[in-house]
Amino acid sequence: MTNFVSFGGGVQSTVLALLVMERHPELMRAMGGGLPEVWLFADTGDEPEEVYAHVAIMRERILDAGMDFHTVSAGHLSKHVIERAGVGLKGISMPPMFVATKKGDTMPVRRGCTFDFKAKPLDKYIRKRFEVPRGYKGEPFLRQWYGISADEAQRMRESQDKWRVFDYPLVRMGWTRDVCQRYLQGKGVDAPRSACVFCPFHSNGEWSRLKGDEDEWDKIVAFERAVHEAHEAHGAVAGLETRPFLHRSRIPIDEVDFDGGQQSMWQSFDNECAGVCGV
Repeated sequence: MTNFVSFGGGVQSTVLALLVMERHPELMRAMGGGLPEVWLFADTGDEPEEVYAHVAIMRERILDAGMDFHTVSAGHLSKHVIERAGVGLKGISMPPMFVATKKGDTMPVRRGCTFDFKAKPLDKYIRKRFEVPRGYKGEPFLRQWYGISADEAQRMRESQDKWRVFDYPLVRMGWTRDVCQRYLQGKGVDAPRSACVFCPFHSNGEWSRLKGDEDEWDKIVAFERAVHEAHEAHGAVAGLETRPFLHRSRIPIDEVDFDGGQQSMWQSFDNECAGVCGV
């Protein structure tokens, strides 16, 4: 069975790459000696600059190790949202911004960003590269690795496609995110958090950190303002009658006091992401 990896550019996927490159005994035992043929990074166009810099470094290391690396993309996510919202269209791949419910509670909207700008371009590339027949009904012949750690095992999913299976090497090994962090420290590698700069599932600590980078913060504020302007102009964005916000408080992001509480990004991902964001 041919293996390939969804490389998110964050901590866990970086650990996975280093483990493969050194043929780590625990990994080899866990995966039966099978190694990936290609690593795929799905670029939304809106990752922090530190992620792009890190991905560029890891790409060269992976290529030098004799494996393949490709970046796939469905375009620029924020541009897609702003342009379509600006003319009042409903078919928008929204990030999970927060809206008010009829009862006055807060909930994230159903997000299309992960599927349309991460999973879909990955699948399109893989189907073409490995010539997956349309309507395939045979046994799985591809294994897709995800960098989900053992403490995030609730994020694991089973593939609904006959041609592939999903696998989680770090879960098989029992490695948590803390173990991964210690491993990286021992290698002298500093991997960033991987998620779009305006991802609503950021913790307050992450928002505060991003606020310290003027260029990144300007992108975040401009994105939300554009969504709000579109909502005001058309009375809705992507069919949402209530104004969507990046922060759970439903306060404009540039007015939020980040000393308040909010669940962490990783907890928020538990039931939302199958492993192509935040790894």
